[in-house]
Amino acid sequence: MVKRQNIPVRSFGSEAGTPGVADLAAWVAERRGKAGDLVTYQLGQSLQPQTAVDIPCAGGMFYGRRWRESLLGFRDGVLAEEPGIAPEDVRMDAAEMAAARRGVWCSLPAPHLLGAADGYLGDPDEFSGLLSDLYAGLMREMRDMGVQGHVLIADAVEDAEVEALAGRKAFFYLRQPDRQGLEALLEYQDSAAVPPDLLPIAIGLLEEYRIRRLILLDPKTRDLAAAAAAVDPDMLLAGGYCERDCEDYWSAIADRAFILR
Repeated sequence: MVKRQNIPVRSFGSEAGTPGVADLAAWVAERRGKAGDLVTYQLGQSLQPQTAVDIPCAGGMFYGRRWRESLLGFRDGVLAEEPGIAPEDVRMDAAEMAAARRGVWCSLPAPHLLGAADGYLGDPDEFSGLLSDLYAGLMREMRDMGVQGHVLIADAVEDAEVEALAGRKAFFYLRQPDRQGLEALLEYQDSAAVPPDLLPIAIGLLEEYRIRRLILLDPKTRDLAAAAAAVDPDMLLAGGYCERDCEDYWSAIADRAFILR
């Protein structure tokens, strides 16, 4: 007898646009007496459509704005004096996210995409290490408030920052993965997120790396069936990162996230 096995859905983030004046005014009225700003609103909007997601994730590239504002010593994105962190706002965000959804993660740009530059230390390697340390500090602050972990959106694999930050509570998400990028990431993390057209490459890498989770991005049901024919179905997830028109994006992925056995 054929049985249906649902595949868990994981979010790597969901962008939120700038609201209209009426929408923002209504939101402010609902929150009377509570702190918040435009980023707070956008975080809520990014999370709201993810009701069918098993591992939800608020934030996206837009959350880099909050991160930059929480780094001390920078002027217009350039380090100009003794660095540090101001964690109050990210702690507020984390508390809101954790209250909205159990098991929530937070998505933001990886250090190389933050738009930060050195004008103080005079040493690229030292600056890279410093930026990773500042990231780690803010990430700990958010986890202390209930966020489960962080998705770091990347366009390249920068070995120093991946080595410093990747782990059980931080996942580097390559927006345009290829074999070289996947191999570099799998030196540091045991999960791979790939579009269906890279599935053969990911399956080949199983012989070289210890991959515990294989996440297919925006998969069709047939893509998950093809993956389940090659790997243990229990290691499969369906994943996504929504850049626009997110209202139905997540429910559509969840509707397709199953295999027949």
